[in-house]
Amino acid sequence: MKQVLISLFILVTTGTILFFLVGKTSQSKPVLHLPEKDISLIIVDTPQTRAQGLSGRENLPQNTAMLFIFEDPDTHKFWMRDMKFPIDIIWLDEKFRIVHLAPNVSPTTFPTTFESLQNSLYVLEAVAGFSHENNLKIGDILNIDLKK
Repeated sequence: MKQVLISLFILVTTGTILFFLVGKTSQSKPVLHLPEKDISLIIVDTPQTRAQGLSGRENLPQNTAMLFIFEDPDTHKFWMRDMKFPIDIIWLDEKFRIVHLAPNVSPTTFPTTFESLQNSLYVLEAVAGFSHENNLKIGDILNIDLKK
């Protein structure tokens, strides 16, 4: 009987620990909440990761986008160097309000640069058609959860 109680205690303790670890991991991922779905965000917030961006990738996984986080608001120029697929580029202010959109930007546009006319603190890159599919327009405020 004592051995059964010890085994049960170990099982319950392990299950509880796993529940909190898995729960904490799933809650800590940055996400863009849209009315129909959630979009996982790949955060790029260092000069090195921002310079790399999506360059060289074959694609973005479904329901995933890349969020560039900058230290200071600016017009933030983007280009399609070493890109292999078209994207939508969406500039956001500090309140996640869309201030500029560049939809369906093709890799063939390189070395042309794209930038917002208004300052932004964040830039979202998603697969081409994302803005249209989700009816995004300038002035919309996105529901982004940056839990870390």
